Amino acid sequence: MKSFWLKFNERGPGCVEAKDEQAAAAIAKEITGFDASSVQDLPYPANPRINKHIDPKYGECPSFCFAPNQCAGRTSCPQRYSCTE
Repeated sequence: MKSFWLKFNERGPGCVEAKDEQAAAAIAKEITGFDASSVQDLPYPANPRINKHIDPKYGECPSFCFAPNQCAGRTSCPQRYSCTE
């Protein structure tokens, strides 16, 4: 699963875990009832989360991304150190 940062016109943004951008937009529409105005890659899940994927083997991935508006559109963290430090 990949993480995506979705923005909406009618509500605040949120993170969706899905296999691709189209699936992320569909999941968000189903859960929120709103169409996403933009869908961008995130390196890691972020809060607020619209959905949470739970892997059968590894469980839920924590929300590692603490700056999703800055990280949106990237496939890796732009910082050279951990966000949790």
